[in-house]
Amino acid sequence: MDNLVILAGVLLLPLLFLLRNAASSRRRRLPPGPPAVPLFGNLLWLRHSAADVEPLLLTLFKKYGPVVTLRIGSRLSIFVADRHLAHAALIAAGAKLADRPQAATSTLLGVSDNIITRANYGAMWRLLRRNLVSQTLQQSRVDQFAPARVWVRRVLMEKLRGSGEAAPNVMEAFQYTMFCLLVLMCFGERLDEPAVRDIEVAERAWLLYISRRMSVFFFFPWITKHLFRG
Repeated sequence: MDNLVILAGVLLLPLLFLLRNAASSRRRRLPPGPPAVPLFGNLLWLRHSAADVEPLLLTLFKKYGPVVTLRIGSRLSIFVADRHLAHAALIAAGAKLADRPQAATSTLLGVSDNIITRANYGAMWRLLRRNLVSQTLQQSRVDQFAPARVWVRRVLMEKLRGSGEAAPNVMEAFQYTMFCLLVLMCFGERLDEPAVRDIEVAERAWLLYISRRMSVFFFFPWITKHLFRG
């Protein structure tokens, strides 16, 4: 008898979830977007990775307009390409849209909400913002990094000039010099190029791992976190 109750619960809970989502979707008027299946998300994720969302959005904006709805698993996201609409949403209605729901991958990787780009809108976020404005972005603090900016500009010019007559890779030069600046800000050291390259490779590998391998946790995170444990 207990097994039958458990089986009935396993079968009925997803059905109730689907019915609730269908009812709420009818009540809400969402921007257009590609076809979606409840719980799973948009069908296009069968052919694309969540890591390819940027080039995918360019195609969707051409098809559906400047505002597009995407569902990655059970997570609903709305993307805005028009600057006037973005201003209306983020400035005029900033308090209503200021929250940042935490992704399942962040939770599984142990990324907490104690940084300003990930914190939920509330007391913690306001504290982080006040600290950012009063400490990090204070003019005296900015002036302290003037020698670092001079050094990074020199590194950038050396990369752009290159060692030969071939045209330099401008994007790669800017990426490298910005990474030099970030390393200096984080560790307080002006590392040589091999050390910076090693850190860059490790950071890039970590980001690719999150975007390509961990995207499975966007779909049914309460199930996949147990299936892929360890």
